[in-house]
Amino acid sequence: MDLPEILELFEHLEQNVGWFYDFLSYFVAIGLVLLFLIFIVRLWKGEVNWFGRKKECPSQPNSTPEERAELEQLIEQLQQECKQLNQAVQEKKEEIAEIKKLYIELDQCFADETYTMSQIMYAAEEVATALALREDFYLHKDDIFDHLLDYIINVLKGFREKHPCIVIHVPHSQQEDRLVHYAHSSGFGHQVKQYEPKIYGSAAGRAFRNNEVYYIPNVDDPEVEYERKPFSKKKYKSLLCVPLSAGFDKSTCIGVLSLTGKPVAAYEEIEIERTILFSKILYPLIYMDTKKGASWNGSHSSESKT
Repeated sequence: MDLPEILELFEHLEQNVGWFYDFLSYFVAIGLVLLFLIFIVRLWKGEVNWFGRKKECPSQPNSTPEERAELEQLIEQLQQECKQLNQAVQEKKEEIAEIKKLYIELDQCFADETYTMSQIMYAAEEVATALALREDFYLHKDDIFDHLLDYIINVLKGFREKHPCIVIHVPHSQQEDRLVHYAHSSGFGHQVKQYEPKIYGSAAGRAFRNNEVYYIPNVDDPEVEYERKPFSKKKYKSLLCVPLSAGFDKSTCIGVLSLTGKPVAAYEEIEIERTILFSKILYPLIYMDTKKGASWNGSHSSESKT
């Protein structure tokens, strides 16, 4: 069959069976669309590339039992090392937290010591001024001692919760076995001037006669030397008595500074040391006042707050 005959056959088929060609064309078009959609889906899933070639997954090589055991041992060793590293990191974090806490404490301690030094400076300056300007001191003695005793209270830790109060007693001029009021802080009422502690039988008296600091963490302890007054309305549990003296010579003792605290065991060692330090600052001023020739007794001390 030559070419003209073939062309004649196609013309004959086109004239007599045109519906078949239409069906065949639609069938081929739908098939092409389906193939294209299948290609797009496989391409999206990563099964083939843009050229329609299937992606090859690297085949895992066959391993021997010895190799698998060695691999498992290596994995276990790595897990153990990872656990040790995590533990070391946690320990370092704890060390950092401890160092940070220590730094904060040191910073607070530095701020506290700086504030204490400022209060010491103010107290020393006020005492020096009073010694230099004696007439002015006698005119404003109440205010001066208010300031001086407030400086002591200010350096006590948590003084708002401890409610510290201070009273100073000196030897009684008429009763040798008693001390008499000299000055007190604003925390005490005026009735404190009426109390004259015994030299034998009271905490202030013990500190005076022994020229030693006497600290009572709890005044309700029956074993301590403390004068329990009937119908007392005391609101403190701790009592610190510091002798006013120059050094350890008992003959230089001119009185006692007593500091009260509301809770039991209110004061730490650092606070006791600070109170002793302030007592040494106050000593020259009280010595000048009490040794100037005036007679100190209950009636004299009641003329003013101090």
